[in-house]
Amino acid sequence: MQERPTAPVSVVLPTREWTDACAEVAAQTAPDDEFVIACDGPHDPVVEAAAETAATVVVAGEPAGCSAKCNALAAGIERATHDRLVCTDADFRHGDEWLATVRRRLAALPEGHVLSTAPILVSEGALGKLLEPLSAVGVASSVRFNTGVWGGTMAFRRGDIDVDGFVDDLRRTVGDDALLAERAEGIETARSLVREMPVDGTLRETLSRRVRWTRMGLYLDPTGIASRMLTALAVLLGALLAPFVTVPLVTGVTAAAYAALGHRRWTFLLAVPGYALSLACLCYGLAHDEFEWTGRRYRWTALYDVTVCNRTERERPAE
Repeated sequence: MQERPTAPVSVVLPTREWTDACAEVAAQTAPDDEFVIACDGPHDPVVEAAAETAATVVVAGEPAGCSAKCNALAAGIERATHDRLVCTDADFRHGDEWLATVRRRLAALPEGHVLSTAPILVSEGALGKLLEPLSAVGVASSVRFNTGVWGGTMAFRRGDIDVDGFVDDLRRTVGDDALLAERAEGIETARSLVREMPVDGTLRETLSRRVRWTRMGLYLDPTGIASRMLTALAVLLGALLAPFVTVPLVTGVTAAAYAALGHRRWTFLLAVPGYALSLACLCYGLAHDEFEWTGRRYRWTALYDVTVCNRTERERPAE
């Protein structure tokens, strides 16, 4: 058996529910590691479930001026004690070697860099299937050029970023991953940590995610937003004016991205209509600043101007 590096890590996971991902992470932490679960309130289901494990539960409280995830993540990082921090989410399957891979890659990380990856969004819903090819192409590009930071896997040493400043800013914004990318001198986007993340692909959920992502790009990467819009527009015009060139070319590039990531699904065939849909979603995201996310509705009008509008009825605790 290969001996693992001895430096312990603090794993911080914000969630209200105990999921399979929580169990996976709990099983992979060593005795000298720290597993910190950050939730909203003392009656969240994860509190009771975590009591059966060695995890430490931190109650962050209701968010004010930020997203619930950012609020919980900030509380969890404040509670963590080790020099090496690993932040993750509860909504995807990590796999047996996830933490070992993160630990190994983090130990070799250049000074001032953060370790992350990117998710492939998969869905059985019609809209989700149409947007899946763009997700895979984006992930392949992020891995190739080390540009992706995803909240599902973020790892760094305390000396590599201003942790206190990061925590303070988390409590007044929505995007934890984009915020971390702004504070790093460099990013290592690991292919070995790419994971599939299931989404429901409904119209309501898709539009909310696109508003959130578009707002994040608008405030932190407007050039990237313009690039995505121009690419989608070029594909759409090419499919209309030169379909016998554009459709095989775009489909082939998408198939190559799937192959590079080991992503074996037939949905690469939907790449061209997916680009057309993405253009419509991007326009919708630019025109709206309100969205729903994990049971709350937010209005996000500037990077550090977030209003928590309400909790949806399905997520509102019983009186």
